Amino acid sequence: MSTNLAPTIEQQELFAAWRTVALSRMPYMASMLFSVRVLNSPGLGTFAVDADHRMYVDFEEVEKKGTTWCAESLLHEVGHLFADHSTYARELGIPPEKFRVWNLSADLSINDDLVQAGCKTLSDVLPAMIGEPDFQTDLHYYGVLDKMVQKQQQQQGGQSSPGGQGQGGEGGSSGQQAPFVGCGSGSGGEAAPCELPADDDMGGKAPAATEVEKWRARVSTATAVVKEASKGRGTVPGGMVELAQQLLTPSTTPWQRLLGAKIRRAHRRRSGTVLVDYTRRDRRRNNVTVGGKKVIYPGRSKPRLRVACIRDTSGSMGDRELAVATNEVVAISRRLHIRGPELLTIDVDARVHSMTGFTGFRSVQQVAGRGGTDMRRGIDHAMRLPEPPDVIVVLTDGGTPWPAEPTPVPVVACLIGPYAKGASAAVPDWIDHLVVEDPTA
Repeated sequence: MSTNLAPTIEQQELFAAWRTVALSRMPYMASMLFSVRVLNSPGLGTFAVDADHRMYVDFEEVEKKGTTWCAESLLHEVGHLFADHSTYARELGIPPEKFRVWNLSADLSINDDLVQAGCKTLSDVLPAMIGEPDFQTDLHYYGVLDKMVQKQQQQQGGQSSPGGQGQGGEGGSSGQQAPFVGCGSGSGGEAAPCELPADDDMGGKAPAATEVEKWRARVSTATAVVKEASKGRGTVPGGMVELAQQLLTPSTTPWQRLLGAKIRRAHRRRSGTVLVDYTRRDRRRNNVTVGGKKVIYPGRSKPRLRVACIRDTSGSMGDRELAVATNEVVAISRRLHIRGPELLTIDVDARVHSMTGFTGFRSVQQVAGRGGTDMRRGIDHAMRLPEPPDVIVVLTDGGTPWPAEPTPVPVVACLIGPYAKGASAAVPDWIDHLVVEDPTA
């Protein structure tokens, strides 16, 4: 069990040195780094953060790893706070027995960005370690890891769970007790054994951050990230830019509820449709024999949801409207857990200009078009694809002609901008529509 102490003057100076190196890597993380309350936690073996922005440091142990490792580990820990992984895990309903799985998933989603920014000491805990590509969501990695754990448990007939690897996969000393493995409750994972209750401020030495303080630090950081990215240097990780955009222009559209019925309807329409997968076995027909010989049937998988977002890039869409439209594409990806060919963004003015599979904010940052307006072109293009979408979402200011006849798949019109409410009257009855409010207006 670790105990907490106020850091000595020497430890405060040491922490300040690590923070200086961290800021040389990622200067836009200053607000997050200065928001944490630092405690000396001998026996912890590593760094950890709680959801109240208190950082627990076993100074004696981590100092041995060198200034660079410590600096980059600081960036990793505050990365959990910037992404608000603890709140996200709670909203997802991650159960306690899977906290370590979630912690590692969150680690993977942070480290690929940090390595892109030049943090080389984190390269041993990256998505490649589980056979996945970089720059996917924490939820994506959680789904992959959860399946791996379940398979492991079936093979071993017992409990098995990958531990959150923390900053760089190392966990502390080889002393009397096993070191803590993870990043603390601030990651949405297991709480470190030294974590203080929210109402314990150690006599004023470690007060919990208020919700306003936490939000201010995140928004200030997001603003700095976007400003740095706008300089065009290419040094700001795309995942951080995407998260910053979500913070500064948050979507309030309930995509799960809005598209849920349409998605279920699309799946019912395709009920009975399965894809044969020769890379796996059919578990339901695992013990079939013919003539005394075992028959191996190929596995099956259901078709996955496909959404096409028609983004109005005509001249009537201002920069603000385009930013809101782009943010809705990001929100659809995050809330429906789809990316790549399952979420297409089609830029349309009076004609189709481009089509992109969503792989993050930067994949939809460039806009093609800026001419007249006819969203029918985009809808028709989506329906002519070799694999048509299950749902079409049109993101427009509403100043467009609409198809005269219903399409074979559902269409949802998301109306954006100052004239959106007035334009809603022209939307055909067979198209569901809503006015997307600009949260910063």
